[in-house]
Amino acid sequence: MSTREILTLQFGQYSNYVGAHFWNIQELSFDYTGTVKTECNHDILYREGRTATGEVTYTPRLLLVDLKGSLKTLPACGGLEEQNVEENLPWNAVEKIEQPEPNKNEYLKDIDSENPSNIENKQYNLDQEVDTWTDYLYPRFHSRTVNIVKEYQSGNENESFDINLSGRQIWKSDFGESFADNIRKYVEECDSMQGFQVNFDCTDGFAGLALGCIEHISDEYTKSILAYPIIASHFSDNNPSTEEEREKSTLKDSMRLINIAQSIEELSQYATLFVPLCMGEKGWRKPGNPRLFDYVNYKPELYYHSSALIASALDTLSQKYRHKNNFYTMSDICTDMTGYGRKMACASLGIPLALNESEYLIDYLNKTTKPLYKSITPSCKIATDKLFQLITVRGIPETYLKAPLKEAKEQMNLPAYRCNNIREMFELYFQANNFLSATNVTVCEKALELKTPFPSIFSNNLNKYGFVRDGSQAEKVESCPVIAGYHNGNFMADMLEKLHRDVSRIKFAKLHKFQQEGLEYADYKESLDRLSEFKDNYEDDFEL
Repeated sequence: MSTREILTLQFGQYSNYVGAHFWNIQELSFDYTGTVKTECNHDILYREGRTATGEVTYTPRLLLVDLKGSLKTLPACGGLEEQNVEENLPWNAVEKIEQPEPNKNEYLKDIDSENPSNIENKQYNLDQEVDTWTDYLYPRFHSRTVNIVKEYQSGNENESFDINLSGRQIWKSDFGESFADNIRKYVEECDSMQGFQVNFDCTDGFAGLALGCIEHISDEYTKSILAYPIIASHFSDNNPSTEEEREKSTLKDSMRLINIAQSIEELSQYATLFVPLCMGEKGWRKPGNPRLFDYVNYKPELYYHSSALIASALDTLSQKYRHKNNFYTMSDICTDMTGYGRKMACASLGIPLALNESEYLIDYLNKTTKPLYKSITPSCKIATDKLFQLITVRGIPETYLKAPLKEAKEQMNLPAYRCNNIREMFELYFQANNFLSATNVTVCEKALELKTPFPSIFSNNLNKYGFVRDGSQAEKVESCPVIAGYHNGNFMADMLEKLHRDVSRIKFAKLHKFQQEGLEYADYKESLDRLSEFKDNYEDDFEL
């Protein structure tokens, strides 16, 4: 089997919150006994290596970036034993400065203990204890994975890393050169690389840093770039109480909006496909009301909560190009989703896919009047016709498909009763519900596993497999069925129209910080014009 490697890049605090959950989901689902059938080819995202002592390691093929002071308990070397960096240096060239050890919460202490298997049976207070993404990170990383921007301190309001031009300057410094070298080392290890998946905070300086990197890999490598510009579910200035706070909040909103708009404009040039993500309905001028899911109770102000939902979507969507029995590659997805220059697509999530525990899928799809999923792309409502979509469904056993022939009764009158498997039934459902559309469905047997430290955000009305209980005794939800999709069509023009309209209302004269970093009005205006031109790709003359 061809490995089809992917290199993952993560830029920014919220993207690293998402990444921590994503890599937890991967690592906590590994089977070390050889007794569980695995659908996923983990070698696509992971690499095998050795420590200085010869111990075999299996770590994410990952480069991540955050600010100084953000790691807390995670060593900058990634947490694995590394060769002594001082061994080839003269004795007087290294000065050791001892920093006080950060306190570990109970979960992290249990990971380090001799018996970490007890973790699943314990209750942790992570809602109150998580200050940063490393507070619930299970895996350890390769020594080149963690990269720190030392010019900016995490949480320092006096010198915020809040505009994309600051990130561009960092990329042009020694940091960018070192980061590009780390990319090259990973790429040279690969036999048949698919491409790059890039997750980044698109509201601050990390946008510029990520875009500088994306432009670099676009120039240097002929590989697909699948990018996810991510907007956090909440910002600390979202609820101002005084006039001064309101003015500051409005200014910060405007800066975030410009960063988002410039990110999307530049991604339209350099990415192969990009999919904006946000758990807020609006995304800009405040993230807006949280996306609501039946049987899920999460707090959007807790990054630990909202990032878990985005990670669940990314894990499900990426099954398309990581599944052992699916021959889709990242390049295939990018090609299928980007006809007519439509490089931006929308993502959806349905969690859990809420069947009753005694219900057949044929009956659920026949009677449901609600959409199976919600958009998780900001200011974007997914249309029901004239669209192309790639759907992934996971966690529904074939035994849930339909009743046996002798018990079928009214089911036999439904066209769907002729379907022989889960995939055929979903394909028929979308064919009936989406006019002039094309849908490709991937089905995975394995549900999304919800192992500790995934937050406890699911309703007591679900059984342990994530199906709606018929009144049986409450139990901890251990997994759940999920549906997620990529969608593209005319409807994306509405989002781009809103974005262009809102950012055009900002007076350039008020953007002092952008001007101080060298942004000229002519360049700013040209960027907005290109954003408007990109919107034209989504006009109504599209034919499937």
